[in-house]
Amino acid sequence: MQEGQYESSVPVIADRCHQARVRNALEPEWEARFEPRSYGFRPGRGCHDAIESLFNTLRGKSRRVWILDADLAGAFDKISHGHLLGMLGGFPAKGMIAGWLKAGIFEAGKGFAPTGEGTPQGGIISPLLLNIALHGLEEAAGVRYHTGNYSGTVRAGCPVLTRYADDLVVCCYSRQQAEQVKAQLAGWLEPRGLAFNEAKTRIVPLSEGFDFLGFNLRRYPNGKLLIKPGAKAIKRFRDRLSKEFHALRGSNVAAVLATISPIIRGWVAYYRTVVSSSVFHALTGYLWKLAYKWACWSHRNKPRRWIVDRYFGKFDKFRNDRWVFGDRDTGAYLPKPAWTDIVRHTLVKGGSSPDDPALAGYWAHRRQKEKPPLDSCTVRLLSRQDGRCSLCGENLLTPDQPPQSPQGWERWFLQVTRKAITADYLVHHDTPSAAPSQRTHLVHATCHRSRHPLRPTGNTVVQQKT
Repeated sequence: MQEGQYESSVPVIADRCHQARVRNALEPEWEARFEPRSYGFRPGRGCHDAIESLFNTLRGKSRRVWILDADLAGAFDKISHGHLLGMLGGFPAKGMIAGWLKAGIFEAGKGFAPTGEGTPQGGIISPLLLNIALHGLEEAAGVRYHTGNYSGTVRAGCPVLTRYADDLVVCCYSRQQAEQVKAQLAGWLEPRGLAFNEAKTRIVPLSEGFDFLGFNLRRYPNGKLLIKPGAKAIKRFRDRLSKEFHALRGSNVAAVLATISPIIRGWVAYYRTVVSSSVFHALTGYLWKLAYKWACWSHRNKPRRWIVDRYFGKFDKFRNDRWVFGDRDTGAYLPKPAWTDIVRHTLVKGGSSPDDPALAGYWAHRRQKEKPPLDSCTVRLLSRQDGRCSLCGENLLTPDQPPQSPQGWERWFLQVTRKAITADYLVHHDTPSAAPSQRTHLVHATCHRSRHPLRPTGNTVVQQKT
């Protein structure tokens, strides 16, 4: 295990079921109490909410120009059991949680190891316990909110703290205030068994910029605050693409498309909410070079004209681009990052929680407005069908909150869109005057197979585009 990585301890199935049951009982209580700028491992909140919150804090002529960029050292492994259990008060399943915390783990080649501190990563309830342990971090940093008509806004002169799990950013007015906040938080964390990771904690001016959750935030000399994909994240993505193409040497084009497409779609889906157009265009050129290099290696005795005619063409009939890499036998092709539209994320309101019955309408409207990173035709069909299968009436896509990482989006494309949805093309051209039963519509792949078990053709897998 490399430095800075955590060890994941996955409980047995019975414990996972009990932990899910306890979490469902404990989470609504704490959701009503959690601080408004805590976004990690909470229903209805995610990475993009944290980034949008920082943008609202730092944009324009904001005077909070000094940033405490902090990370907690081994947060999951170092939480004090006593302090955490004390925060649970009289919760009925407190004894069960104490048993899980002190259960210990079995390590391969080492046997049983007791757990005197921390909550093992991999447990369903562990993220919630981390949020409970860190509840009160904003108050400890000196954050104070207005009440009344300006409720939810931070008072002038106070720092602003944004947290995602064990990563946090504090926006301060001066370096002296940032150092003071750091000292206050260090004292607050100590009785909880936690401390800053000094190697990853720093105080920087906003003009220098800082990285948070894979994004880079910086105020440029013209006074504009821009949020872009981080340089480290871009390098990791380019390195992965290069390694994947190298590993696919000797494979056919279908294997290349099946491996590379979800990686591309997942990465651009995560970074499509910020200033990413120039990065997407640069990656498009880099991806084309990798694909062309792979094709030349696969056919070293063929001329370049033959290679181009075989692997590149106008595969997407809706785009006037004849340099798309694809498979002429199946029509499948590699999406270009530059095709992705930038879609701004809408920040979740203050302390809103999906568990609040009074806000059911707000959350339903919010979920309806969020468009999945699919092609415009599929999104239009989903909207027309209210996101439901026209055969069984159930949701076509999982109603869970969106993934919170490029890898999560990659798995989403593999597990959800590829396996769940089929476009049933009853007619080739959708006409508004046609009867609803004769229009093109989306159905579950399983529903389609049960309805047409003997028809090998007549439906196509939806081509998802970012």
